[in-house]
Amino acid sequence: MPDFSLIAALIGGLVILAFAGDFLVSGAVAVAERFGVSKLIAGIFIVGFGTSAPEMVVSLNAALEDRAGLALGNIVGSNIANIFLVLGIPALIMPFVAGGHGQGRALTAMLVATVVWMLLTAMGPLTFLGGVLFLTILVAYCVITFYMARKAVASGEDPGIEIEEHDPLSLGRSLAYIVLGIGGLVLGAHLIIAGGVGIAEFYHVPQEWIGLTLLAFGTSLPEIGAAIAAALRRHGEVAIGNVLGSNVFNILGAGGIISLFGPIEIAPTFTQYDHWVMAFAALLIGGFILTRARLGRLMGVLMLLIYAAYIYGLIHGVNLLGLFQSAPA
Repeated sequence: MPDFSLIAALIGGLVILAFAGDFLVSGAVAVAERFGVSKLIAGIFIVGFGTSAPEMVVSLNAALEDRAGLALGNIVGSNIANIFLVLGIPALIMPFVAGGHGQGRALTAMLVATVVWMLLTAMGPLTFLGGVLFLTILVAYCVITFYMARKAVASGEDPGIEIEEHDPLSLGRSLAYIVLGIGGLVLGAHLIIAGGVGIAEFYHVPQEWIGLTLLAFGTSLPEIGAAIAAALRRHGEVAIGNVLGSNVFNILGAGGIISLFGPIEIAPTFTQYDHWVMAFAALLIGGFILTRARLGRLMGVLMLLIYAAYIYGLIHGVNLLGLFQSAPA
């Protein structure tokens, strides 16, 4: 039987995340109101980056401890969970519409990041030069996106966030909410990871599986908490921006940082199965945005079922790449 402290850490982390997600969304939207930027930018840069902090910290720690399976599994698994769970769960609570202003540009960045990741990992270990490439793309994306968003607001193309009728939060209080939210998300995720990984290792689960499942789910809980809070407050743009921004920061930020300490070897399961599921997930959210789909309860259930099918395939060693390689000419 696992140590009781591991179970307590798991439960305590979940409680902290529930409060931290609401703090972060409230503060991010209030700051966006103050500076006249769009909800999408708040979702990408404040919520997306903030909720990606656990992935970055966990992946870096795993890489430094020579546990590449955990580091890579955390990044890839989180990007998969971000789409199927972070969009699926809020859709069950409060339906929202994809395809708002600026989401196409953010989607392009996520698709580029996904393609570059798959190409580099298919060619061999992640290296220092790969890390420099990832981080360079990330910086360029941030600069271009923020510039275009400010230009759209200034020209009236994007009205930005309207000040709501109730008394808005002061700037100082908004920033305090963001700090508390990000800090709470990191702390909650750390407790969940410590408890979850400890329990999994007690039962001798392979580190790639831990990274792709428990770590991925644990570090995606901040995104889930923030997305649920955004959905309840009817800020669908924040929820979409949260997913897009988080996935970009996961690959280019977390992936870039751990690559600097390379070479990072790529386990076969990633190129044979998980990377293809991640690509499918990226195309799925792309379809939502391009068609301006309404994500309601039916779509939420479908996304959760797809995620369950992914976990089933992971456990049973499905080799999607092998299906194509063994196909008759």
